Amino acid sequence: MAMAQQKKLKLKIKNSKLVGKLIFIILLGVIIFNVASTVWNLRAKYFSANYWQNFPALEKVFLDSQYVNKHAKGFIPDEVAFSYAGGKLIKGTSPVLVVPDAPPLGKYIIGLSTILFNNDSTFILVSAILSLILLYFLSLQIFNNKLLAILPPFFLSFEAIFKNQLAYAPLMDIFQVVFLLCMFLFFNKGLTSKKSLVLFILASTFLGLFIATKFFITGFTIIAAWYIVLFFARDKRKIINLTLTLPISLLILLLSYVRVFSFGYTFNKFLGIQKWVFLYHKSFIILPFSTWPLLLLDRWYVWFGNKPVISDAQWSITWPILAVLFTITALSYVFRKIPRNKNIEILMAWPIVYMGFLSLGQADSRYFVILIPILYIVAVFGVKELLKLILPHENK
Repeated sequence: MAMAQQKKLKLKIKNSKLVGKLIFIILLGVIIFNVASTVWNLRAKYFSANYWQNFPALEKVFLDSQYVNKHAKGFIPDEVAFSYAGGKLIKGTSPVLVVPDAPPLGKYIIGLSTILFNNDSTFILVSAILSLILLYFLSLQIFNNKLLAILPPFFLSFEAIFKNQLAYAPLMDIFQVVFLLCMFLFFNKGLTSKKSLVLFILASTFLGLFIATKFFITGFTIIAAWYIVLFFARDKRKIINLTLTLPISLLILLLSYVRVFSFGYTFNKFLGIQKWVFLYHKSFIILPFSTWPLLLLDRWYVWFGNKPVISDAQWSITWPILAVLFTITALSYVFRKIPRNKNIEILMAWPIVYMGFLSLGQADSRYFVILIPILYIVAVFGVKELLKLILPHENK
């Protein structure tokens, strides 16, 4: 009798594993379909190899745009400007002369794509795929369960804000997603490893790539979140190790401007460039807390056009749902209603710091490109743990 029950139990476990594998394959297939169908609809963009043949026309469009002449009649979107900047910088132009309002690394990556593939968007596709893979591995680090780990990339693959990184390429937000996920992967490994110094070196390296791609001030939100997690862990040794590695990120930011130094710019002038970038972005510190109506209600307070409040085509009902789930999960974790998990703590600390930073100024949905993937992980974690509380018999 006991042997029969044991066989039934083994068969049940085997069948559940098979069902789990089947669901995993289906979800993976949907992710691949979502990316592939988006790229297929844009095949003229991704399968062409004529960037340099079209570069003279692209240059004319840029020179006639608002980027060169404030009173220009021609208006071009950011992806056109970044496409031109990538080609111009990779040919040796100083980064301070073409779209200087952001550090140059992202534009160099676009430029490298034009050199290798004669296409400005190839590395955008590579980065989009990498971001989904890295999101899976970061989730796996937390859940230690393949089926749960594939849920965040599955949900993200449906998001318009993710698909639009492919549709309106080349933009640089998707590069930052890759660097951000790598940072958190290595930081979490450093939290639980005796070789934390090596792992924090890797985390700081990706932080450097992150701040060398777009507005460097956002890097401070990551540093602040790192220290919050380490201070609450009361791990002095890891705090020291992290502090020792942070200059690496500044070195990488400096290296991204090496072409500027080759034109005779001094370090003081480099600091002047960063001050200008800071002051440029500081001009967007208007309408504080406007980021919340955009995130929760699809009310975008804009600085252009005739209407002060408009809708954003990228907005999804999932955004307020994620915000609510994140808040419930974070509060439940703080008040110890759900078990401790060191790997999730940075993913709770950073969105709080980041949203605090975004609350200071003008809202833009592109600021959420790096946020939404992290919210999905925390939401899945929260739902899993809260279901355990509601359905305790599932643990037996």
